[in-house]
Formats: sequence, C-alpha cells, structure tokens
Amino acid sequence: MDQMIINTSDFQSTWDVLYRGLASTSDILANIDKVKDVVKPEDFLRYKAQVTALRGMYYFYLVTWFNSPIYYDETSLPNNPLVGLKNGTPEQFWNKLEADLTFAAENLPDSWPSDESGRITRGAANAQLGKALLYKHYHYYLRNGNGTSAEAKENLNKAKAALQRVINSKVYHLIEPISKTKANYQAALLSNFSYLDIPVGSNSYKSENNAESVWEVQYNDDDRNAQGWLPGWQWGGNLLYMYFSPLGYRNLEIDPNLWYEFETVSGHPGGYERDPRAYSTCFLEGDTLDWRPESGQNIPFKSEQHSKLIVYKNNLYQGPVPSKALGLKKYNFPQFTIKSSPRSAPFNPRVIRYADVLLMYAEASYQYNGDDGTGLAALNEVRARVDMPPVGILTPKAIVHERAVELATEGHLYNDLVRWTFDPAFKQDMAKLFNNNFNIPKNLYFPIPQAEIDANKGALVQNPGW
Repeated sequence: MDQMIINTSDFQSTWDVLYRGLASTSDILANIDKVKDVVKPEDFLRYKAQVTALRGMYYFYLVTWFNSPIYYDETSLPNNPLVGLKNGTPEQFWNKLEADLTFAAENLPDSWPSDESGRITRGAANAQLGKALLYKHYHYYLRNGNGTSAEAKENLNKAKAALQRVINSKVYHLIEPISKTKANYQAALLSNFSYLDIPVGSNSYKSENNAESVWEVQYNDDDRNAQGWLPGWQWGGNLLYMYFSPLGYRNLEIDPNLWYEFETVSGHPGGYERDPRAYSTCFLEGDTLDWRPESGQNIPFKSEQHSKLIVYKNNLYQGPVPSKALGLKKYNFPQFTIKSSPRSAPFNPRVIRYADVLLMYAEASYQYNGDDGTGLAALNEVRARVDMPPVGILTPKAIVHERAVELATEGHLYNDLVRWTFDPAFKQDMAKLFNNNFNIPKNLYFPIPQAEIDANKGALVQNPGW
C-alpha cells in the first residue's frame, strides 16, 4: 500500500514544470498580437488556440493538484522577483481554463496533416474541457456543498456537451478486434500503448495516433543514443520504461487485487475466462515479451525475476493467481531493445483516449440527472469492444469498476479516487485503500513546495495539513 510519505519538497519538480508551461504560454499570449498582421487570420487563430489549449491543461493540473497556487495570466505576468506572490483562488483557475479550452475548441481543426501529428485538435480541446468541468463538479461544487445548485447543474451540462461534441465528431472510435481470436483482442487493446503497429496474420492494428487517440504526446526514437544514467537529463523519451518494463529495474508491479477486479466470464467468443483487458494490462508467467522474432525478445515473462518487491516484502499474494508476479504490459509491449533502451523508449503516452471520453461522458450523465440512457450506452460501448456483457443500470459502482479495468495502470486512478471522495455516493474508503495513511483534508491536495513559500516571503500560504 502507498504509505503517503510526502514532505513539502517532493512536488517541486511538478510545480516547476507546470509553471514553466504557464509562464511560456502566458508570455506568448501577451505578445501574440504582434504577429497578427503578418500571418493569415485562420493561421493566427490556430496558433493562439494551440497555446490556450496547453495553458488550459496547465491550469487544470495546478488547481486539481495544488488547489490554490499562484495564479496569473497574460495580463498579470510576474515581473518583479522582489515582490512576493500570493495564492490565487480556485475560481480564477476554473474560470480561465474554461475560457481557454472553449476558445481552443472553437478555433482548432478536427485533424492535422500526417506530418504534424501530435498537434492539439478540436477533439482534444473539447475532451480536456469536458474532463476539467467534470472534475470541477467534485473539486468545486460538491466540495463546497453546492452540488445540487443550478450553477453546478449548468457546469455538468457543459461538461456533457463538450464530451458529446467529441463523440458526435465521428473522428474517433474504439479499436476493435477484427477477428474474434485472443491475438486479435490483445492487438486491438495493446495498439493503444505500442510504438509499432501490431500484425496478427493478415490483420494490422495501427498504434500511434490511431483512431482511439484523442490527445497523445509524441516521442521520437530516431536519435536515441543517451550515454549517461541521469533521468531527464541524459535520457530521452518515455523515462518510465526504465522503471516499469521487464527489461528495466522491475521495481513496480501490479497489485493482484487489480487482477481480481477484472470480471470472470463464460462463453466469451475469444475463449477468455476473464475480461480480455486483464491480459492486455498484466504480463503473466510465460507471456511472450515481444511478437517479433527478430527482436530477440520473443522469450517468456518470468515472474520470479519480478517478484521481490511485492511477494517478499509485502506478501500480497494470498489467493490463487495465474502468475507469481504481475508485470505491467501497457507501454511495455513490444519490448524496446535498441539504442538507449531501457533508459528511454519511444512509446507515445496517451493523455486522453476515446474510451476515457466515453467513460467521462457516462459519469457526467450520471451526475447530471441520473442519466437519460446515453451515459449507460457510452459505458456499455467500452465493454462491447471486448465483448463483455452490458451493464443494466448506470451506478457509481459500475463507473468506478469500468474506469478501474479500462484505464488500469494509465495514471488516472489516483486523481479519480481523490475527486470521488467529495461524493458519498461513490463510497471511496481512502483509509482502507491507503492503509490508514490518507488524511483528509491534508491529502486531498499536494503540498505547495516550501521553497516557493520561502521565495515569496510568506505571501504564499501552505495548503491545510502540511
């Protein structure tokens, strides 16, 4: 279990990255009108929209992780290092990110030419807008006891509308198995986390920037020859590969409780005994690490090489599981074995994919009016992709489960759990989940780095409990 051992300096790098982004985008927006007359009007709007979409994302993470950190925009950029900056208000962040992302969604194209893949699209801006407004329902309205107000209802309606625009655009769809075989199910699912297209017989599943990818960070492996061992400086690409992959340090594994979260099933067309997503999430004993004979890694996953952290230290394996250790399969299949591997890797992380959009739409629909049927249909669309039986009624339990199994190991769960603490209907027992180490209100938000409080001469106030 996560012991929640955190001090007030642990999130300095997170703070620095977000504020570098906020400063850069705000500075560009403060000066962007200087080029307005020298570029085509439609190009100018697209330049500005890309910048505002990025800034909206920075605002989102700042307000949901730090609650009331320093706020500024293009009209109030800090320009005097001798003046201490104080906390902004959550309202400033929520209002400005909505304005930024709305502007971006109205002025971005549905897609870019193939040689510009990775630029923010209208769908990405709408998805981030819908996500932000859904989170606002918890972090702002429910937290402050105004979850049933007219303003809260309107906020949810706007969240639904933004996510609905992504759905109605028909630009995106779930990657489905072309044939009902285990290999095709796995290729369809893992294509969302691979850096290579996945062949299955005569079928091929596109990986990066495929139809399920709404917002995807681009990594390039053309010049990946890092010589040193200092993360983030002498390495490039996705640094998580070193820590999580079977070729890396092997110091993070899947808690077997997740394995049990995947439902058992009978009569599945692919012959599965459990939700197919279990097998695209976890490496099991004997799984092949790579489908390509030429890679040299078409060897089996050996759980005894990966089991020290969990099995021997925490003794979590109490029940019958198919493997002594459960490895992380997403973003680790196929194995990356050339250039500076495993110090870096070319996998493109998906910030938002279409399955997440459908599940967020389902949740917003539930929160808005208990659902009118469209939210349940969206959730069941995600289940239908892997031929799991439909859910009969949309409930918090169904939403929590589906996000847990569909988005497992993709980095969404912690943020989900925190926001759900504000809604008793979601019944998150944080004390149990974190072995009595999650304290409210302290752990609802990260601590503002002490160095920032010191640098701002006390004008910046720490979050409660830290």
